[in-house]
Amino acid sequence: MNQPKLSRIRLYPVKSLDPIEVSSATIGSFSLLHDREFALVTEDGQYINGKRTGRVNQLKATYDLDEKSDILQITLSSRNARDSIKPITFELKEGNTSLENYLSNFFDMKVSVIKRENGELMDIPETGSVTIVSEASYTSLFSDNLGDSMEDLRLRFRTNLEVGEVPPYWEDELFKSPGIGVRFRVGEVEMIGLSPRIRCNVPPRNPLTGDTDKSFAKRMMESRSQNLPKGSHLPEHGNFYHLTINTYLPPDQQGKQLQIGDAIQIIDTVDLDSL
Repeated sequence: MNQPKLSRIRLYPVKSLDPIEVSSATIGSFSLLHDREFALVTEDGQYINGKRTGRVNQLKATYDLDEKSDILQITLSSRNARDSIKPITFELKEGNTSLENYLSNFFDMKVSVIKRENGELMDIPETGSVTIVSEASYTSLFSDNLGDSMEDLRLRFRTNLEVGEVPPYWEDELFKSPGIGVRFRVGEVEMIGLSPRIRCNVPPRNPLTGDTDKSFAKRMMESRSQNLPKGSHLPEHGNFYHLTINTYLPPDQQGKQLQIGDAIQIIDTVDLDSL
């Protein structure tokens, strides 16, 4: 097998909105710097996300970065042709009234923008820092008629890191039986693979329209089981509705860099109770 290498990096500056693709990323506090740094919340403190409404898929977001990859501005528009909304650019910051009014009108409910810099907005704060998947895993799913394209699958599963030059589901090597993790290195950054990620009701939604494919989860599980790598511990974690790996970024990795092309090396196993 070829040397596994980091082939793609994506950040999601606003939780549940579109990603931005970068050639390098800095390790922040229990997350990649600027990943899920902002979120949209309702008056009751609940997230606006794909689990709650398909309308979030119709909101298109692009970002402007400075030379330090800090997110300065967000441009919003609608993918729904029935919306008479022109693209508008806003300063991306907490408490921006103009931005919050735009979002409140779009979702037809009062929306606030919040910012957290220590990974608190991740799906699994602190212990679920970054998700990782093999590019070939997407290829395998697409060959089984899941998703309209490779990009469609990427938008459905919203993964941070992709690994190239490996077979489908190579990432299963980054976890073991429940309670046992795998220490590995991506370039200069050390991570610990924790577990496969169980999926929710977001991947079955078309990432551009929000429409739900009711057969998606079943077909994905069939594809996953038929292409299970030899020696995979996935069956020990329940059903086959898993894709991508949850990883932990130790605090001493903060400030280090990930780069496209970084080699990936598995080091040893870890008792997760010791973390």
